[in-house]
Amino acid sequence: MEQNQKIKEYYEQSDSSYQHWGGEGVYNIHYGFWDGKTRSHVEALNNMNRVLAEKLKIKPGDKILDAGCGVGASAIWLAKNYDVEVTGITISEFQCEKAKNFAKKEGLSGRVKFYIQDFNKTNFPDKIFDIVWGLESICYAEKKGKFIREAYRILKNNGKLIVADGFIKKDNLSRLDKFFLNNWIKKWAVPSLAKIGDFQKDLDEAGLKNIEFQDITKNILPSSWEIFKRGIFGWPVYKLSGKNKIQIDHVKGCISQYLALKKGAWIYGIFYAEN
Repeated sequence: MEQNQKIKEYYEQSDSSYQHWGGEGVYNIHYGFWDGKTRSHVEALNNMNRVLAEKLKIKPGDKILDAGCGVGASAIWLAKNYDVEVTGITISEFQCEKAKNFAKKEGLSGRVKFYIQDFNKTNFPDKIFDIVWGLESICYAEKKGKFIREAYRILKNNGKLIVADGFIKKDNLSRLDKFFLNNWIKKWAVPSLAKIGDFQKDLDEAGLKNIEFQDITKNILPSSWEIFKRGIFGWPVYKLSGKNKIQIDHVKGCISQYLALKKGAWIYGIFYAEN
């Protein structure tokens, strides 16, 4: 099956799990960010949006592209909390329709737009966005460098790129590392996680500058543990209730993502760069 089709089917079939995860209303599809002040799971999810927004130093009037927007949670959060225009793109018709409906319910249809597009090759003109935002979506690019070059093309001069995602830190993964890692990412329709050094090289070769990487694994660990627990309890329930293979694989992936993280097979980090 073609990779984009795998991704679309995965998110459509596992949507109910993400609804339970992401909070009421417009549900977030990411790990969240826990710090000393975080008191709840939903607060952690919104914290991740806040952490990235503060890193970017968003200004009124900024035009932001949410690359791989899911059902629109981050795009809508940005529009609600900042005086900005946000464009969200996804390859999933299912997610795009949900995002549009959420924006309408929030009264934000005028400031948040959603389209079906591939972030590796968009139809936007050159130098149109102040910010390109990729929150746990760029892992789905088969060739991360292709996304980065496209982001560079559509970013204005002095524009900013931010990517929060899972990355590979080790040069040589053990067989057990690879087992847990692949047992997670493949079941979540992710083709691969980028090595930190490779991603940084792609940013540099594309022409981006002031590149920074921050390891925030400790801030997503509570969410990883929660996902693991939901996988442990959910797998037998899904199995007995006759869920399809994609749904069952999803909960298996929930278990493996934590085991791979504890093994050090992957870390969670934020890349920031400027045009």
